[in-house]
Amino acid sequence: MISLRTTAAIKSTIELLANNQLRALLTERVEQLTNAWEGIDLSDLTHFLIIQPGDTAADAENELGWSLLQNMVDGTRYGHPDFTPSWEWVENHGGWFEAVFIISDDGFGINLFVQDNPGTDAELLAMCREYAE
Repeated sequence: MISLRTTAAIKSTIELLANNQLRALLTERVEQLTNAWEGIDLSDLTHFLIIQPGDTAADAENELGWSLLQNMVDGTRYGHPDFTPSWEWVENHGGWFEAVFIISDDGFGINLFVQDNPGTDAELLAMCREYAE
C-alpha cells in the first residue's frame, strides 16, 4: 500500500511509478486539483491511497482509521442487503478502480486507487466491481 499525504510525496511517487496507467491517473488528478484550487497545497485537499496486490482492506483501515468495507454513517458492512458505500463515486479505469471519499465539510478527500489484480483484497475488489460506473 502506498499512502501519499503531501505534495512532495505525491509528485516524487508519480515520477518513480512503473505502472504507466497509475502514473497517468495520479498526474491527471494532481493537475485537476491544483488547477481548481490554485495556491493550495495538495496536503490540504487530499490523501492518495494506493491499494496493490498483497494489500488488504484491513491495511487500509489501519492507515485511514475507518473501514472501506463499512458505511461511515450507518455502520452497515459490504455484503449486507442495505449496504451503501461511503464514497462519492467509484470508476473503473480498466486495471485500476478509483474512488473518492469526501470526509470533511471543507472538501478534504481521500483518493483511493485499487489495482484490479487477483492478488488484491478479494472483498475490496468485489465491492469496487459491483459499484463502479
